[in-house]
Amino acid sequence: MMLGETYRDLKYSARTIRKHPGFAAVVVVTLALGIGANTAIFSFVNAVILNPLPFPDSDRLVVISQTNHEGGEISVSLLNFQDWQARSRSFDEFGGVRFTTFNLQGVDNPQHLFGQAVTLNYFSILGVQPQLGRIFSPEEDKFGAPHTALISDSLWRTGFGADPSVLGRSINLDGDAVTIIGVMPPRFELFTKPDILTPLSGALDPNSPWFDRGNHMGLYALAKVRKGISVSQAETEMRQIAAQLEKEYPAVNSGHGVLTQSLQSSIVLDVRSTLLVLMGAVGFVLLIACVNVANLSLARSLVRQQEMGIRMALGAGRGRLIRQSLSESFLLSVLGGLAGIVVAYWLLSALISLAPTNLPRLADVQLSGRVLLFTAAVTLLTSLLFGLLPALSSTRITAAFSEGSRTSTSGPIRRRLFDSLLVAEIALALIVLTGAGLMTRTMYKIANVDPGFRTDHLLTMRMDVYGPQYRNNLPNIEAFQKAALTKVKALPGVESAAFTLSLPIAGSQWGSVFVVGDQPVVDRAKIPVAAFNPVSPEYFQTMGIQLLRGRSFTEADGPKSLHVAVINETMARHFWPNEDAIGKRLKQGWPEWTTPWWEVVGVVADVKLNGVIQTTPMHIYLPVAQNGIDSAYLAVRTKTDPQSLAATVQSTLHSLDSQIPIYQVRTMDERLKGAVVSQRAAM
Repeated sequence: MMLGETYRDLKYSARTIRKHPGFAAVVVVTLALGIGANTAIFSFVNAVILNPLPFPDSDRLVVISQTNHEGGEISVSLLNFQDWQARSRSFDEFGGVRFTTFNLQGVDNPQHLFGQAVTLNYFSILGVQPQLGRIFSPEEDKFGAPHTALISDSLWRTGFGADPSVLGRSINLDGDAVTIIGVMPPRFELFTKPDILTPLSGALDPNSPWFDRGNHMGLYALAKVRKGISVSQAETEMRQIAAQLEKEYPAVNSGHGVLTQSLQSSIVLDVRSTLLVLMGAVGFVLLIACVNVANLSLARSLVRQQEMGIRMALGAGRGRLIRQSLSESFLLSVLGGLAGIVVAYWLLSALISLAPTNLPRLADVQLSGRVLLFTAAVTLLTSLLFGLLPALSSTRITAAFSEGSRTSTSGPIRRRLFDSLLVAEIALALIVLTGAGLMTRTMYKIANVDPGFRTDHLLTMRMDVYGPQYRNNLPNIEAFQKAALTKVKALPGVESAAFTLSLPIAGSQWGSVFVVGDQPVVDRAKIPVAAFNPVSPEYFQTMGIQLLRGRSFTEADGPKSLHVAVINETMARHFWPNEDAIGKRLKQGWPEWTTPWWEVVGVVADVKLNGVIQTTPMHIYLPVAQNGIDSAYLAVRTKTDPQSLAATVQSTLHSLDSQIPIYQVRTMDERLKGAVVSQRAAM
């Protein structure tokens, strides 16, 4: 009986909708926009935040790092890592990973590859095995052992044509012969998608800086928590161990702590809040759509009031009329939901193209089964949200009329309902518009931030001067870099060129503590940190960075001359607020280190280093001739469109050495846009 009545209600609702196509079209389009936006954003939330990681027992996986005296996350020193490993009892397995890069050479097209140096238990912690070949053996996880590596599925397919006989093949990585012993499964990813995996211990030269407890070489702990122990309990134990190490080694661990977080939280940390805010924003959009449609439905109910009265006079109860009205709302919601899926598909493609390339698990964003279930639930909820209130209101007024209570009370009731819905719609819209306005204002301010240098007509690229002829041979590296600058500056359309370890916006490549010569040494926990940046003589001219006092570097600032430095305005103002910084001395490292003292010869304007939002850190520039670098950015100031010279500059560099990989070829304007891609996508 009930099913039969429901079928008749739906059939009658379909006829009613066909008779009023204009009303139906407006409702369906309005709902499609709200449901489509929610479905698209939920696809991101589902893939990035809700879906468990593709590892067995992923909820037990944690990442552990150190924190500095300012509370910032830093990598763990090797000796601290080994003590963590030996003393902790909260984990089934305790391993580590270092994120690094490699250069594939000895091929027609040298490539810059992302890699990870890992401990032997890395694979058992993650529960991952290669699809082809094997993992590292204990004999290969020793310094001096033959170099071996696993490669990614994508590198196997693009670089080796998915040839199964790739196992045992030797490749040239950074000038070393490395044997391929395995191929990782498709879509394997841990923070990034590694092209190359190598054993960590194979790179641990006993005489290297790795074995200085004060050095942080990019190592992070990766562990699996024991069953029955929570992440918070494991974190408590790690804090106790960190406190012990601080007491035992105060010279290097003073003020340092530990950060233990689930692998899932660590991966989505930078995007979680943005996605949840967007989810809330599109939720308000859907509410606005529902209120809008409710208003339309209420207005339409006035036209149908006579029809409702006749049906009630013929014996239909109020509940029957409400069910009939909800049937029509349900049909409209279903149509809106189907149209919303189409909108979501289109919107999803646009959002994926706008999303930052480093967004975790971006490849998993799709209209999956869970997303479609979410859409179905939203569709059902929507039918109740916009259908129930008008149905209750219209049948109440109709019932009053049918009972002979034709008084003036129906007008005020209806008017109050209209007013309430209008107020609700405006309030919701105001919330969304306020958020959008604040985001727009933020983007406007970001777009008008002075980066401290000229971004126009600036071409940048990065290269690694690696190979047998350059290893531990600074003169050969310098000879290549000088020849490269000479050739590039001679190209038509080039104004100037320079090498640098770090580019503005792109982030610091070398951060370290330092000591100021004419001031008392502070407690170790309070020793200042600066970004260090070796540059070639024409760097400030090429970048358009203003020299405020003193001089910049020249060719005379060589290895045998006085060690000199140029500092930024922030640093000069911090240490010498009421005097000239020129002639002051400083050195990199801890007070007891025997690193050379540098004399400050110049002060330059601040530049944005870590994106455009972060505050400017203290910045120390050094002559590249006194602090050689084998991995550097090349900045080229051009007279014409910088992109038009990209191929010419690359071919010029390859004419000097065809095996040097050149990558990250971008204009500085492109880098500036990329620095705010997350904010731009959110807006």
